Amino acid sequence: MLDITFYLHNKEEAEAIEISDDFYHWLAQSQFSKIGQPQTQEITVDGETAKVSAIQLEGMNRRKFSDFFRNAIVQESDELVGSLGNSSSKQNYQDATYRLIILQNLRKCIENEEYK
Repeated sequence: MLDITFYLHNKEEAEAIEISDDFYHWLAQSQFSKIGQPQTQEITVDGETAKVSAIQLEGMNRRKFSDFFRNAIVQESDELVGSLGNSSSKQNYQDATYRLIILQNLRKCIENEEYK
């Protein structure tokens, strides 16, 4: 598992969303990977300073990420609605909704202007 981490204005870690390797590869192959240019930033993790490669959620970046996740949520919802009738087990339901849940969580963090 990997994670996408969001940082506050003061560059302290605020939220990390864990994603599967498959989800990460899907993001890497999508338009998501073409939004913004990563820059090296000094941040604070558990009281210690570290350097990370991060994309600032400023200007058009926040809007582009938000639009990407909203479009992906619509597409994923359509696919989910089509497959719900074919799946009755709890595990199948959890597998089918995993991507939608992660997309929603990422969208909420992207749209939270406390994160930079």
